[in-house]
Amino acid sequence: MTGNARSCPVCAGAVPEDANYCPACGLELIEGEDASYTKVAPKLFGVVSPTAAFVLACLLLLGALAAAIAGSIVFTILLVAAAGAVFVLFYGAAERDPSGPVARAALAGNQHIRGWTTSTGSWARAWSGAGRDVVRLRRELRALHGERQRLRPVLGDAAYRDDEEALSILRTRMHEIDDAVAARERERVEAVARARQHVDDARVAVRPTEVIAPGENGSEREE
Repeated sequence: MTGNARSCPVCAGAVPEDANYCPACGLELIEGEDASYTKVAPKLFGVVSPTAAFVLACLLLLGALAAAIAGSIVFTILLVAAAGAVFVLFYGAAERDPSGPVARAALAGNQHIRGWTTSTGSWARAWSGAGRDVVRLRRELRALHGERQRLRPVLGDAAYRDDEEALSILRTRMHEIDDAVAARERERVEAVARARQHVDDARVAVRPTEVIAPGENGSEREE
């Protein structure tokens, strides 16, 4: 690198006087002078301005409100329908040209609403499935407890008669019932836990992303 150097307009790195390319980023430079670049804003043809569409829709809604106050049902319906059509047009224009603040706010709000709607449906499905499992398990538990209650006097009678064969069969069945009751109780707890975990995961999915400033780390937070 020679003593005389200039700066790259892109990466701000030092560029030798006789170099045609930036040694840091590879940008082609105009010989003898720094290259300058101008960012040209895109021009969209055939796209309605989102801000204009939003203002028009709001004016139509105000007109519908005024017509409703005046008692004109026909004009109220027509203006509300026109406002709805313009709002649809506004959202389509915002998707094509999201550069304006109104368009960005509308797209961000719609995305937020979609996220919460999807999460709410997911929560409902999770709790609905868990509810069906709990109802089924409770029904099975009632049947097992009922059978156990019916076997208790039979077991006592076999013990009174000293019938070892009947005692062995009845005790084996009582152990099977106890194991089945314990298994269904565990399944019930696991079904509720899965539903809660599903809801927690859905909440995390729609939680806004945390933005951390450059240079901010965990050690600085703890301090």
